[in-house]
Amino acid sequence: MLLCAALVLFTCPVPARALTLTAVNDTLLPLDDGTMPARLGGELYVPYSVFTMLGVSASQEGGVLSLSANGETLSFSPDEGYVYDQNLNSYSPPAYHRNGTVYVPVKLCCGKFGLSYSTLSFSGETVLRVTDGSAQSDSSFTSSNADSIQSAINTYKGVTPSTPSDGSGQTTEQPAEPPIPPVEEKPTQKPARVYLTFYGAPTTNTPAVLDALHSAGRLATFFLPVDASTWTDDTVRRIVAEGHTPALLLNASPQTAPADLVASLTAANERLTLLTGVSTRIVSNDTGCVKLTQAQRDALIGAGYRLWDSTFDSGDATQSAARAYATTAQNFVSTTATVVVRLHHSASTAQTVRSLSAYMSRQGIPSSRVILSATPINSTSDTR
Repeated sequence: MLLCAALVLFTCPVPARALTLTAVNDTLLPLDDGTMPARLGGELYVPYSVFTMLGVSASQEGGVLSLSANGETLSFSPDEGYVYDQNLNSYSPPAYHRNGTVYVPVKLCCGKFGLSYSTLSFSGETVLRVTDGSAQSDSSFTSSNADSIQSAINTYKGVTPSTPSDGSGQTTEQPAEPPIPPVEEKPTQKPARVYLTFYGAPTTNTPAVLDALHSAGRLATFFLPVDASTWTDDTVRRIVAEGHTPALLLNASPQTAPADLVASLTAANERLTLLTGVSTRIVSNDTGCVKLTQAQRDALIGAGYRLWDSTFDSGDATQSAARAYATTAQNFVSTTATVVVRLHHSASTAQTVRSLSAYMSRQGIPSSRVILSATPINSTSDTR
């Protein structure tokens, strides 16, 4: 009996006593009991989804999880306790089931797929950071994310920070940031299709967004402001060259003359054609097509344009990539309809795209770019 008990204690994974947060490149992931790294036999383990966020593909069949990247493959059988690569070489750190997913050894996976990891100390806790070489240094990451890391720790522990309200020494409690919602890895429903759409003029962040889309093998739609002076010409050329759909973004009010809207689109298309050799008939309004009058919509559609709106905003313009990803994934599992996700060109967008793309791959959710023949989705239900 004592021997059996000892074996159970040895083989069951035990999470580290102190908190361990996870970061992928420059993004801090949600902190909860279901995603926190664990230790077993001195090895650090994380959910395999951490690696899919870095471009590692994953598939499961017959109880075997296979991870692949850069011509390398690791196949894990948590039930049988073995792991081998594409050449049938075996390795000792196994994978195991935990919290409804598969946890894999960090050191082995990083070494096999050309990734790096580090453990950073922060306020007595640990941040496990896995990177692909494109991220900032550990010291820069810790410095630039200090508030987010502390907030995650406080939220997990239920600590509400306080700050002085005046010079009297009295303190005022500050509301803790709402916890990042958990991501459902076994949803009962999912969207039929996702359109990834990017709103606004390209910024210095856009090349990284395009890199993320390219790595994920996904095509998207870019709604460019009709004021072409805000465009970055080389980035617009790259958008079209890589197969994405260029579209135009109005900023119309009900008082704008319908003819003026058409004229602004014509001018923007002339610039687009000059830069890329193509024009577009896909249009959105920044405040929603519902803000357009019937006369404005009739004029636009009469001129050959098709009206699109996003069905929800990812929040990447104002939130961390981890929160934008989690809230968007939460929206995904609440519907079986086709959804149009509105993204932007912020510092969080590229990582949001990587995380969403990996999640969509795991869940088998298809994505598309908007094309002229697709039935428009907009807030007025005008499908002309």
